[in-house]
Amino acid sequence: MSIEIIVSIFYGFLDLARYLITFTDNMILNMKDSMKIKSLVILLVFICVTSFSQTIYGDMSLPPGAFLWLPADASSEALAGSGTAGHIETSTGWANPATIGDVENLIAGATYSYMRYKTNHSSLFSNYHYQKWSGAVKLFLINSTDIEARSGPTEDPQYTFASHQLYSQFTVAREIYDFMKLGVSAKWIHERIDQDDRSGWIFDAGVTGNYKFIDLGFSVQNYGKEVVFRMYRERYPLTYRAGISSQILDYGRLWVDYIKPDRLDGWYAIGAEGKISHNFNLRLGYTLNHDTRNISMGIGAKFNDFQLDYAMANYSEGLGLSHQVTLSYNR
Repeated sequence: MSIEIIVSIFYGFLDLARYLITFTDNMILNMKDSMKIKSLVILLVFICVTSFSQTIYGDMSLPPGAFLWLPADASSEALAGSGTAGHIETSTGWANPATIGDVENLIAGATYSYMRYKTNHSSLFSNYHYQKWSGAVKLFLINSTDIEARSGPTEDPQYTFASHQLYSQFTVAREIYDFMKLGVSAKWIHERIDQDDRSGWIFDAGVTGNYKFIDLGFSVQNYGKEVVFRMYRERYPLTYRAGISSQILDYGRLWVDYIKPDRLDGWYAIGAEGKISHNFNLRLGYTLNHDTRNISMGIGAKFNDFQLDYAMANYSEGLGLSHQVTLSYNR
């Protein structure tokens, strides 16, 4: 066999090897894309079935722990309380514990909110990311004063009292695929209303998925045992959340959430954010089918490693306007 034939056979094997390698790489990429699509479709079906298969009747009285539905940062408040699909840096897993995996650095900050002259709430939070793991800690406190106590439909109250609600939230999340994250939270709650106290542990769990510019999220919040208040045994508001988020070109993002408390009617939270410059963002939100809130808006400003967010939301039922400010450090 001549040298030329041997060389030709050798180059033929090289070409065949290159073809097989290219074919295998393309097949793996297609399988990854297909797996992403299938996983996200399964997640979307699971979200729809789980959310809409819950008890759908409403007209239940407001459950204990309704303060857990209050957005814990100014960005979430301006976006109508949306964010189940993620991409809100200062949320620290408030809507979905899996979303803390979106932040790949250290964040720490504080929030203060003013609702009427009788009610305000504040929080401290921190979020840290290491490799495929993320963790967050949050302390949330709400105070209401001059609450009128009546035993009947009288003009003047018998007396006034105060209420204080505190919860500490500990969250951990992990990236299980390059397009999917899982997260869990544990919350310890303590409430003091007038002269009575109650406390207990509740838990959240959530998942997020991403494909190109679309993000999906689902979470179950406030799962726990009954708590005793005076002579009553009550549960905190078990809540199901499903959300989708989409990037709009390079300067905006849209969120749509469906929030469904167990044994209560659900509502929709719609939020949009747009960049007006490198350092400033505008936010707008609207809530559909909600009893007390409707429109909200806000602005965010970045200065080096610091970010300042402001939100204003309109509440009905005599609550008026809510003003919320968050200052955070992002390294």
